[in-house]
Amino acid sequence: MKDTQMLQSKAYDHLIGLIKDGKLREGEYYSLNKMAQEAGVSRTPFRDAVLRLEQERYIDIFPSKGFTLHKMTEEDILETYQLRFALETYCFKQLSIHLDTERGRQYYKKLSDKLESQYEIIDTSHNSEDFARKDYEFHRSVVQFVGNESMLEIYRRFMYRIFWQTVTSFLQEGRMEDTVKEHRQIMDMIKNHQLTELEDLIMDHLNIAQEINLKIIKN
Repeated sequence: MKDTQMLQSKAYDHLIGLIKDGKLREGEYYSLNKMAQEAGVSRTPFRDAVLRLEQERYIDIFPSKGFTLHKMTEEDILETYQLRFALETYCFKQLSIHLDTERGRQYYKKLSDKLESQYEIIDTSHNSEDFARKDYEFHRSVVQFVGNESMLEIYRRFMYRIFWQTVTSFLQEGRMEDTVKEHRQIMDMIKNHQLTELEDLIMDHLNIAQEINLKIIKN
């Protein structure tokens, strides 16, 4: 039983890594047998990992074809941004409250470094996927700051949806430039302990991206 669980975890981590690194393409079908061989595990634990990823809405299973990356729905978008607002508002406020601690200063610098990377991408490649990865890391870092493993697990389960929706929002011209401005404002409000203004800005920041996604998926 223990060996089976280890193999399932290995297959799960392998697939998560492929998704996170952009190795799987939307709309393409992937064979369970072939992917299991590539992961170095047998079909049964690999199938169990795929079923788990389907429950977490990373992928969609088609019995006669294999599986594909999950096709985003309006429900996915609304659910994701509701969860992000609840988690991230709390976490950003906690960072501001505890900014004078060693851990607070460490994570504030992490956010600053992610923001500088986003500025650099805008000034060089202007690649939306690279920018979106740094955006995901920026927001994930503040959840990591709180140190709540249950929060991190929830956020990790939404990783694909968050990344996909973030990339989509950057299809709108000027959104990357607006995002770094909003991130800079978030940093300033954290530093100045403007908790009410910080909550309002985070809501606006996420709502803009949500509306872009809803508009695109409806069209």
